[in-house]
Amino acid sequence: MAPDMNPAQLFRKSMVAALEYQTKRLLKRHPIKVVAVTGSFGKTSTKLAAAAVLSQRYRVLAHAGNYNTEFGLPLSLFERSAPRNLRSPLAWARLLAGVARQVNQPYPYDVVVLEMGADQPGDIKRFMGYITPDIGVVTAVSGVHLERFVSVAAIAREKLVLANSSRQAVVNLDNEIIRESPELAKLPEAVTYGLERGVVRGTDIKRRADGGLTTEVRIGKDKRVLVKSQVVGEHSLYALVAAMAVGELMGVKPAEGAKALEALAPTPGRMQPLVGRYDALILDDSYNASPDATIAALKVLSEFKGRKIAILGTMNELGEYAQEGHAAVGEVCGELDLLVTIGEPANSWLADAAESAGLNKRAVKRCKSPYEAGKYVAKRLKDGDTVLVKGSQNSVFSEEAVALLLNNPDDRSKLVR
Repeated sequence: MAPDMNPAQLFRKSMVAALEYQTKRLLKRHPIKVVAVTGSFGKTSTKLAAAAVLSQRYRVLAHAGNYNTEFGLPLSLFERSAPRNLRSPLAWARLLAGVARQVNQPYPYDVVVLEMGADQPGDIKRFMGYITPDIGVVTAVSGVHLERFVSVAAIAREKLVLANSSRQAVVNLDNEIIRESPELAKLPEAVTYGLERGVVRGTDIKRRADGGLTTEVRIGKDKRVLVKSQVVGEHSLYALVAAMAVGELMGVKPAEGAKALEALAPTPGRMQPLVGRYDALILDDSYNASPDATIAALKVLSEFKGRKIAILGTMNELGEYAQEGHAAVGEVCGELDLLVTIGEPANSWLADAAESAGLNKRAVKRCKSPYEAGKYVAKRLKDGDTVLVKGSQNSVFSEEAVALLLNNPDDRSKLVR
């Protein structure tokens, strides 16, 4: 037994090792292309967009959920879940026996698109120990999970391990932290993308009458295609442009990719437009939150007519950057008609910064829970209002505020949780 492990920990480690071994066998036995996506934000949207584009030519597996744990990632290739009782040897024996049988059976997919989280140093390296992606996509780097990393530069190094370990890399060149990382110099042949920079770019962005965005995607010097998307936020276009870059590497024609992206519906909890009470527009971005992503979402909110309301929950896992990150968001809230915050430190640092930025104190409401926030806004909604809802996952659950604002209660099924 390892000196620092108890029996339960040793058992867990042995089960992970068994899954990783079977995953290696699967990838060796079958001609499966692997596309892996990582980043501080935008992973799931990019994964699903890439899967949509690749589905025009391949049989594609891409789970809707985030299977980035030590169990979840290998099991996702087998379309299985971990046993409910993780300590049951019998349950694990049955699972592993089934997985082993699958390795020897025909595999029903040509391409697997995986989402890889990196909550602490070494996470990506662990995944690379049993998977070598054909394409590794890095969406963005920001100051999330700083409580587990020593610096933003360290986060960039961790994320770019994926790019450096993949046969081909696709990286967001608009992201300043990626652009300035020394690790990027190790990727001279990487395909870069963005809205301002990159070999693959989304240009000439226009908002249609239905709220969706149209962009011309340029691929290199010669290829151009118009994408009429359903996304409402300009920052959401990054996922679509990244998907077009992946499609180009995998032989999908630009017109095919554009067609797939036009049909791609917004992902729950990620800038999804919903109809609120009194026909107000709800921009449900409640899946998760970081300072950069929240500021980008607020920029989208500013583009709509009518009163602008933001329900912003605390942003977790910022470590020593927590006060600075919340204040940075508050500083761009000065032009809102109403700001509602949920929990500490949003109620202090974010709300205080908004007031310092010029927002009238009477237009700021501090709440302890998403239920209080939702009820407060619901009583004040008017026709023509646009409401942005955003916050971190753990202990915030801002989607509960969204639920209280919906015009049709059945739309509750469209929420992220």
